[in-house]
Amino acid sequence: MNPLLKYFRKEQVYPVSCKIFSLAIFTGFCFFAPAQKKTADTSYIKPFEKRNTIELYTGISSAALNFNDPGERLQDFRMVANSSAYTGVFLNYKWLSLDYSVAIPGTRRAKDIKLKYKSFAFNFSWKRWKFHPFYNSYNGLLIPKDKFNSGFEAFRNIQYSNAGLDLFYYTNIARFSPGAANAFSQRQIKSAGSLFFMATPVWQKINWKDPSRTLISDSGTYTLLSGDPQWVSLIARTGYLYNFSMKKGKWNIVPSVMLGAGALREIETGKKELQLVSDIQASVNFGYNSASFYVYGRAWWDNLQTNFLIKSMNRVNSNFSITAGYRFADYRKKFLKIL
Repeated sequence: MNPLLKYFRKEQVYPVSCKIFSLAIFTGFCFFAPAQKKTADTSYIKPFEKRNTIELYTGISSAALNFNDPGERLQDFRMVANSSAYTGVFLNYKWLSLDYSVAIPGTRRAKDIKLKYKSFAFNFSWKRWKFHPFYNSYNGLLIPKDKFNSGFEAFRNIQYSNAGLDLFYYTNIARFSPGAANAFSQRQIKSAGSLFFMATPVWQKINWKDPSRTLISDSGTYTLLSGDPQWVSLIARTGYLYNFSMKKGKWNIVPSVMLGAGALREIETGKKELQLVSDIQASVNFGYNSASFYVYGRAWWDNLQTNFLIKSMNRVNSNFSITAGYRFADYRKKFLKIL
């Protein structure tokens, strides 16, 4: 088995969908074959003998887009995803990882409205680095009828898409394991933390077919969305993770916080001005870890502020999930002569 694989594994992806969320197939990327240098302090970090895993997970997510005038907090317009609870299975065997999840029927915000959402994401790590390319597409959103979200109107002819890359760099891999903190794939024997840095180049687009004033009363938001805006941005973030390890890594609590800022450039506007983008994220992982079984929960919240030339957009995402996993060893015989 390639020794890199103890660091090269999928960390949980949390899509929100009304149908099938994702199907991701990962490969080992053979050009990364040289093993990671053994810099880890074994009194703090230990790998598991069984490195293959199968997981069952379930969770619930929410996503909202809030529009307001620059410098103002009062919302002029709000759209939300038709979020639902989801459940899925994840398999990691040698260099192959498969993830498949579906929405749980009857758990959508608006049960009588069906909208599509697609999400594809990859996660892999190498030495101090973690790479997370992603793509999301909301084909239709909901317009809350009041601030209490007691009813919704379907916004079917609008599509919001984004694609990009999250690039992480961890400063302390000698005593802190990102794999143990994020996916319980290693054992953190003693408590430790790490400062980390993150860069995110991303492309985003909103496409509104057949604009109508009946859906949006605010003129600034209507002008922005009816112009089918698309933009590219680069956000630099810094954050800190700390793994509180109890009973030599059997129990773990891992809070994290991350702050970031960057710039965006609107495409096809004819103007070259750069606008400010700011972001704050917080999360906590908590659970039980052992040589054969592990169970953990994850709560995550993200608040991204995007300032366009004529309007500001605040995107708020959140997720809570529970994962149960089982570790198993390699089978003696190869499957199809490649696994």
